[in-house]
Amino acid sequence: MAKLDTKINPVRTLLFSLLYFWATLLPLGIYSQSSQSLFDIIYEADSVDVTIETNFKSLLKKKDEYQDAKILIKSPGLVLLDTMGEVRTRGNARKAICYMPPTKLRVSKKHLENKGLSTYPTLKVVNSCSFSDLAESYLRLEHFIYEVYNVLTERSFRSKFLNLRYIDSEGKKNPVEFEGFLIEHEDQMAARMNGEIFSPSFFKPELLERESYLLFCMFQYMIGNTDWKVLNKHNLEIIKVSEERKLYPVAYDFDYSGVVHTSYAVPNERTPLKNVTERFYLGPCQTDDEITTMQRLFSDKKQAIMSLVTTCLKDEKQQKVCGNYIQQFYDIIEDDKWSKQVFSNCIDY
Repeated sequence: MAKLDTKINPVRTLLFSLLYFWATLLPLGIYSQSSQSLFDIIYEADSVDVTIETNFKSLLKKKDEYQDAKILIKSPGLVLLDTMGEVRTRGNARKAICYMPPTKLRVSKKHLENKGLSTYPTLKVVNSCSFSDLAESYLRLEHFIYEVYNVLTERSFRSKFLNLRYIDSEGKKNPVEFEGFLIEHEDQMAARMNGEIFSPSFFKPELLERESYLLFCMFQYMIGNTDWKVLNKHNLEIIKVSEERKLYPVAYDFDYSGVVHTSYAVPNERTPLKNVTERFYLGPCQTDDEITTMQRLFSDKKQAIMSLVTTCLKDEKQQKVCGNYIQQFYDIIEDDKWSKQVFSNCIDY
């Protein structure tokens, strides 16, 4: 009787691993829809007002549990949505410190279908944490970052600035009004890229499309953000585009960045930083050619990014501080010696 060969063949093992990996990139019924979404309609409106009527006490007490809410979304002279839906709070840090933390709205797919809209059921809401001017400035700065990311790449979340009004359905608390913005549904963002969300338990950065990952890391460095990690998908989505056989990173959640500089933000503990306004490059070491490519890409977008400083931020002092912070990034990448020191002599974290 022939003996079973139990020796491990490294070549065969590598081949099997590669075949398995690419098999996961085969189409799995990518979630794409041709019709407009609710977010598309809101995004294209000139200005938007959102009213959410729900039980305040219950909303602020529960964690990650949806509850009934009446949702009214209007633009001048037009009602975009008027229906019963659901709302819940979200955001671990902000839930602990905010009077009204960020929320997520959910509308029934059947209602969306009846309106001829694609069935992305949820909308992420980011609002001012409190009634202070400081909280409002944090909000505008974070929205500014989303807009900057849109300028740099289409592989990013779209957002829409708006006015928010929360009404207590029990009538025990006065209505509250905030500035805020909505964030595009992750499945819709992926569908725009002809892809889908890829959600492994752990993920190696080396599997990401290289230039897209470098842009992602340079963008995080520009805004002074170290609150992200590819391995466990912390504050990023990974988009699988099967036709290209590629994987792309998409960043989100920037309240710990140096640009926003919230009072509760702390630097990544893996870094030697003492303050979030300090920059630290967490990306892979770049070749000279890659540094040149990134220099050109970001320099080509500089004028558009700087114009956002004035269009997104209404306070002159805030415009000056933010503009100087972004200019400091450009001072680095426009200096070849400085760029090589930061992006090629890097430390693997």
